[in-house]
Amino acid sequence: MHIHVDRIFTTVARNLGLKDFSRYTNNWIEWSYEAEKLIGSKDTFVQKEATYTSTGAKATGSIEFTENPGQGTILRLNGVDLTFRSHGTAGFGRAPNEILRSSTLYITFSGIPDGVESKLGKQNNSSDERIASHHYPEALQMADYSFTGTQYTSQTIDITAADIGPKGNDYTLFTDASGTTTSGPTLTGGKGIYKNQQITLPDNMVKLLAVRVGTDDSDYEHASIKKTSAVHRGRVGKTTDDSQQRAFRYYVDGNRLNITHDDIDEITINYLAYPTDMRGWPMIKEGHETAVAQYIMWQMKLIEFYNGKLPQYITKELEKRWYFLCGKARGDDSMPTSEELKQIGNMWNTLVPITNDRSSLIDF
Repeated sequence: MHIHVDRIFTTVARNLGLKDFSRYTNNWIEWSYEAEKLIGSKDTFVQKEATYTSTGAKATGSIEFTENPGQGTILRLNGVDLTFRSHGTAGFGRAPNEILRSSTLYITFSGIPDGVESKLGKQNNSSDERIASHHYPEALQMADYSFTGTQYTSQTIDITAADIGPKGNDYTLFTDASGTTTSGPTLTGGKGIYKNQQITLPDNMVKLLAVRVGTDDSDYEHASIKKTSAVHRGRVGKTTDDSQQRAFRYYVDGNRLNITHDDIDEITINYLAYPTDMRGWPMIKEGHETAVAQYIMWQMKLIEFYNGKLPQYITKELEKRWYFLCGKARGDDSMPTSEELKQIGNMWNTLVPITNDRSSLIDF
């Protein structure tokens, strides 16, 4: 599980006695990235897949309502909670992040305007003002919304990512209202653009793990593409007269991945990514909070030391504690869970001893 970096900032501000830390935020974000990358345990990053085609695709999804949402039920879109409120209740649909709930399903949803104009976050010009503002508007601005359905039996929210690419697949969907069907926990089908045998690698990629031919390519589906170490990369896998391809190879140049095979229509990459929130800020692995906060405090005090305002022994103590907490975070992540310990015990207890021809155990 990963948590928002805001919690780390609050800890640092409290420890350093800062009442207003807004002017340090940019530096703290950068140092948070550095600290997590230095910890670098197996749970620090998340494994992701991204698919690319010649035209790309926008991620899509839907939520179908067959009953009028109850008072207080939640529609969660990309981490933003929109609460259905009836007349006479707190906010009754006019407070931030609230939707006015009417007497029937159709009337409840007929007040929500279609298309890009509403973005599920701008004020509706009708007297009901069914959709109000929200705390993180950029979270909902990542998609377009439309509403379809019949007058009495169902209403569906169709959601399409605003931009082409795999990033839209991270958009999450959830509702606790009864009588609803969600297309999935996230939007799906988002694909990047693969053009001129080249793709742009994701901005939050830490390490490329594997490359393969995509599932929509009938000729080479699921074929693994290997990394080349050849100097003349453009001719890898080709015959001398360029008339035939004989191998699948790729190479990385900067933030771009190049494929040396001419006939591939779709490719998929598997990679380790740095988890970020909707603002692009880092998400911190749960259990790393103290270590990351310590790293930020150390870097803060180093500035004072370089300016001659702080004795060196203080920065050395901060540095020493950072290395201790960094190692502790790595160790905690590597420690097997209770279930994993049981599995290790079962494996150990079922090992068959190796014996020699005199039926005695071999002394290794």
